[in-house]
Order: sequence, then structure tokens, then C-alpha cells
Amino acid sequence: MFKRIICITLAVLLLAICAFAAERATLFAGDSVWKEDSRLPFIEADGKGLLPVSVFETFNVKVTLSEKLGSLLLTRGDVFLSYDLGLGRVLDENGVTENADIYRYGGEIYLEPTRLCEKFSLVFETTYASDGYLAARLCDGSETLEFSELLKLFTDTAEKPLPFLYNPTGKTVPGSFMHPIIIMPAAGGVEAIVRLLGNHAATFAISPSKLSSYASVLPAIYAGGHTVAFYMDGAAARNADTFANEIKTANEWLFSFIGKTSKIYVSTLSPKETPNIDGLYKKCCNMHLVSEDLASERVVNITLSESPGYGIFNFSLAGDYQSRVHYTEFFKRFDTFTHLRSMPLSESCAAQ
Repeated sequence: MFKRIICITLAVLLLAICAFAAERATLFAGDSVWKEDSRLPFIEADGKGLLPVSVFETFNVKVTLSEKLGSLLLTRGDVFLSYDLGLGRVLDENGVTENADIYRYGGEIYLEPTRLCEKFSLVFETTYASDGYLAARLCDGSETLEFSELLKLFTDTAEKPLPFLYNPTGKTVPGSFMHPIIIMPAAGGVEAIVRLLGNHAATFAISPSKLSSYASVLPAIYAGGHTVAFYMDGAAARNADTFANEIKTANEWLFSFIGKTSKIYVSTLSPKETPNIDGLYKKCCNMHLVSEDLASERVVNITLSESPGYGIFNFSLAGDYQSRVHYTEFFKRFDTFTHLRSMPLSESCAAQ
């Protein structure tokens, strides 16, 4: 049964990827569309052409990422590039150190390819498709098709919005990310919450022991561009080992059910009171907006205009009906802060 569910999930994912590629692709590796193009496309922004680092693995470049150590290592033979994600610096095998722009999108590290192509003897090229969109190709000289031939097979006329980029230290390009969190909503209200969130991405924090009771609405959460994290209450904080085991069990179930896992847990305690768990990432949320707060212009303004200045980017929205009534006006106000964007919690986002 487990294998069957995984096969079904993978089949659905492959169909989604193929459907996207049949319409338009942005990134090619050699003579083919890169297999992850639908999830991690080529990005052109602010005059930079950016590629996800995992595309280099297509050309036998080993990519090793350590979030805990804040490092990214790319190697092939005796040649390597070692990136310090916190300092924005890169070191090569000759001991040369340089500044490096490092970005993230979709949970992946993105880099400008010039340095990597020179180091690993690859070629990066871009050209405009017939519909006017810029596409990119990474190759090693073994390709047999002209880039223009590939582009004719994968174009359409639908506009694709430019994704927002952020680097591992939290600096955004452009603006700042805020992280709306829905803590333990009633399963029956999730679809209404997803609908009211619109295009504002959020995180649903659910107790790992209760996750399976949300089976009927988990597809709607992910389809809406949101993610699931695990909620740590006071009892779980006092028994971190038990909580970690519950997350492991929940992730096994989540992967078999929908092909997803999560390494993030959300606590309403302070960062000092919230225990660290090896291999998982804690996020703390001490700003909670219930019905009365969402109706208060003053509270909403403090949440959106003042808290980021104090390094606080996580806030929760109550999921009950009385609170949901105010979601539309809240997000209208959110959108007036043109420098703010909403995003689900990720491993590299702010801790609180």
C-alpha cells in the first residue's frame, strides 16, 4: 500500500511537470528541459541571470548543502567552490576568496552561473523564445540541438509572474517577507481559510499527532501554495525527544500520503524557552491576531509596520469564523505595504 501511494503521488507530480513543460520551459540542461524546471525555473531579475545550484548536478558536479553550518560546496574532481551562506563569500581550491551574491527561491540556493561555468568548464546561454520570454540553457559541449530548436517545442503566450528572491541572511530582493501562520485550525475551516488567503502564502502549524486528521484538506493547503509545519505546545516543549519522534512518524505518513515532509516546528514560547531539536528548525511566534486584533487598525499597523523593524516577521492568524471574517480587510491592508511579501516558513527564514 505504501509503495502504491508513492507511485500514485509521483505519477501526479510527473504529469504536472510534463504539463508545465508542454506549455513553456525556462531552463534547459543540454538537449533537454531540466527535470525540475516547473518547480525551480531560470530567473532573470535586476540584470542577473540566476540558476538553481542543483542543475549543475546534471553535469557531474557534486552539490553539498549544510543549512546548519551555513555552507554550500560544489566539487568535481580536484576543483571546488565553497560558499559561506552567512558572509556571502566563496573560496576555491586555489585559496582565492571573493564576494558572492547568494539567493534563494523555492527552498533552493540560486547563483549567477558565470563563476561556476568557468570553474567546471560549462557553457551558459540565454535567448528569447518566439513569445518574447527569456530562457536559459546550461551545457557541456555534448549537446546536439541548437537552443532555438529546443525553444520552439516549449513556448506559449501565458505570462509567468517573476518570483521574489531572498538570500540566506534574510535580505530580500525586493522588500521584506512576513510569515502568516495558522495555528491548529479546525480541519473543517481549512478550505475557507485557504480561499480567504488568496495569493498570500501561509504556514499551517499542526500538531504532528493530529496531522492525519487533516488528510481531507492537506491537498488544498499545498495546492494553494501554502505549507505545513509542526506545532509545539508547552507539553511538547517539555518532552522534546518525544515530540521529535512524533514528527518523524508524522513525516513518514505525510510523505506516503502526499509526497511532502517538513523539518519546521512552530512554538508560541520565546526562542530561549523553545528547545532546539537536531535536524529540525524552530520558529517562534509571539504575535497572535484574533478577531478583535484583526478589527483594530492600530494592532494591524503595529504588526505590519513596526514589528519588522524589531526583527519580528512571524505572526499568527486565528482560524475561527469570527476571525476569518476580517481576513479580506487585513490582507487589503497588508497589500498597501508595497515592500512586504507573504511567504510560508522555510528553513532559512527568520526565527521569530
